[in-house]
Amino acid sequence: MQNTEVSENSEPTGAGRSLRAVYVAGGTSVFGTQMTLLALPWLVLESSGSATRTGLVFAVQVLPMALLGLVGSEAIHRLGARRTMVVADAARAVAIGLVPALSAAGLLGLGALLAIVAAIGVLGVPYFAAQRLLATELTGPDPRRLTRTNSVLEGGFNFAMFAGPAAAGVLIALIGAAQVLWFDAASYAFSCLLLSLFVPRGAGSSQPAAAIRPGILAGLRALRDDDFMRPVMISTIAFGFLLRILTLSLPLLAFERFGRDARVGGLLVAGFGAGALIGSFISYLIANRLSPARLMGLSVVQLVLPLWVLATPAPVALLVVALAVAAAGLPLNNAPFFSILATRFPDEVRTKVVQSVVTLSNIAGPLGYLAGGLAMQSLGVTPTLFAVAALCSLAAANLLRVIRRLERPAERAGPADLVERQPSHA
Repeated sequence: MQNTEVSENSEPTGAGRSLRAVYVAGGTSVFGTQMTLLALPWLVLESSGSATRTGLVFAVQVLPMALLGLVGSEAIHRLGARRTMVVADAARAVAIGLVPALSAAGLLGLGALLAIVAAIGVLGVPYFAAQRLLATELTGPDPRRLTRTNSVLEGGFNFAMFAGPAAAGVLIALIGAAQVLWFDAASYAFSCLLLSLFVPRGAGSSQPAAAIRPGILAGLRALRDDDFMRPVMISTIAFGFLLRILTLSLPLLAFERFGRDARVGGLLVAGFGAGALIGSFISYLIANRLSPARLMGLSVVQLVLPLWVLATPAPVALLVVALAVAAAGLPLNNAPFFSILATRFPDEVRTKVVQSVVTLSNIAGPLGYLAGGLAMQSLGVTPTLFAVAALCSLAAANLLRVIRRLERPAERAGPADLVERQPSHA
């Protein structure tokens, strides 16, 4: 048995050590993934000079996330969350290491590269959901503590999104794209080692087969049947779609409105990334002071209001501030959202629900990029940003309406009861 001594505001010491390992392992793994997203296409450009091949490699890497998302929950159920992460990290370390090894031997053709990239994409499908589920089990059922845990996970993800490509860019310039991929492989191997050494084998174990609701669509059915999650998912998918349009618009905004100044584009993107990182830190600090529902409601207002500034002829400094404030609302919204998600559904369906949410968001993303490109091509950047702000406001209004319904019974029942109906577990 592990030592389970606790303090008022901390996890049990054994679980706390395991949870810290999950934080570091997950952040390291995502950091490696973000480096790979730049290094692999760059390697193709260096070797072939073909933009078409580069786009194909990028698409093959991210497409499995959308196409195979629901299948990921089956892997988690059969292997357990911890083992899913360990196996995925170990296999990705080998797969990404094959790329520079084959390249050095002169054996890396396009077919081999696409096969390796597709395998890496498939292995990443269940990883995010497995990480959230494992962290939930190690944290325990308290919603506010879960919000803090998810804030740390959001912080690690946002830091990796911000720093991973930058580190890859510097290393590519110094040692070349192929050699950078060795660093990526090492990041996966390190993550695998941390999870193997510091997270108990039984953590995140799959449920007995008899307890699993059959079918890969069980998570979608659970979301559909839940009176709270059904309308929330409408807003979640809408934000997943619309915020991809926003991301795509930033370099085009600098191009069209600020005389094709690449420095402005860099400032806008950096402002958004920095805001998301700051939001993760704030979320961790205030998670114990607000209920997940209240934090989620306030953050969606913070996310939406600055978007209207982007549709005005504001100076660059104001645009950067608006983007940072809006981006800070993302982790402030995501952390309590996953906390509510983890406590709202029983064990036998929770895995499928989390994976379904991730899958729906991944499907909405590419569609947002496609629609955004078409809209900005035909309407221009400013009208498109106006439409994004308007549609995000509608999605926020829907979310606030549902959250008010969630908060009412929590206020009557007391601060510990933060959702309309929480399942009781033995």
